[in-house]
Amino acid sequence: MALWQAVSDIATNVGARDIVDVVVVAYLIYRLGLLLRGTRALPLIKGILVIILVIVFTAWLPTLYWLLSRIIPVGVIALVVIFQPELRMALERIGRGGVLGSALTQLSAEQRQQVLSEVIDAAVGLSEKGYGALIVLERSTGLLDITRTGKTVNARVSVELLHTIFHPYTPLHDGAVVIRGNQLVAAACVLPHSESPGLATSVGMRHRAALGLAERTDAVCVVVSEETGAISLAVDGAISPRLERVQLTERLQELFEAEKERTRFFFWRK
Repeated sequence: MALWQAVSDIATNVGARDIVDVVVVAYLIYRLGLLLRGTRALPLIKGILVIILVIVFTAWLPTLYWLLSRIIPVGVIALVVIFQPELRMALERIGRGGVLGSALTQLSAEQRQQVLSEVIDAAVGLSEKGYGALIVLERSTGLLDITRTGKTVNARVSVELLHTIFHPYTPLHDGAVVIRGNQLVAAACVLPHSESPGLATSVGMRHRAALGLAERTDAVCVVVSEETGAISLAVDGAISPRLERVQLTERLQELFEAEKERTRFFFWRK
């Protein structure tokens, strides 16, 4: 009975402003989680939360509480210095903006499947010919600053177009193409290289560029190695090497279907 009364009192006192406040805070936490996903900062935040809980539960132990409360301010400064690359990447993602949900997810299911099929067929064909390629599929993070580094194309995505661009003797083959929706927006684009210290020296420049963009944005990068013909996929700060056609197809469909569901959830699309 007392519990019911407490719930009733809370429901009575909650207004529209309180609901909006909770929704905004939940959304910001969710977006922060997306920004930090796949980086070294996420385990760090979990550790910080554990320390905060320890401080709360040790408040009745004066000496331990005093020690922890003195260490934390110094630790925060040290963490900012240590994790400066991750923090800068997160701020870059925020600065690039973009709406929740990519232009590709806003296409019909048939159109989206057509674009992905063209990209997959092109990647497999380029792999068989031994041509290197770097194909960027834009999602919620805007890539205007990336497309400005290349040459404007604004043509419908097709296997023939991608094969022509990445032919070794064409002027646009050196660099990345950026796809927004069903349009190939630009070619010969320059991508930021990964600053991850754990990369092997054998990792090629295309793979470093793809991983660098995947660390800073939520874009999906398809890479075809010129040396080995292997197809890789870089997304969310990680790279999946040597994918077969089936694996590449499943991964791309999974990524953009998940993106579409997330967009539908936030904007109540049907």
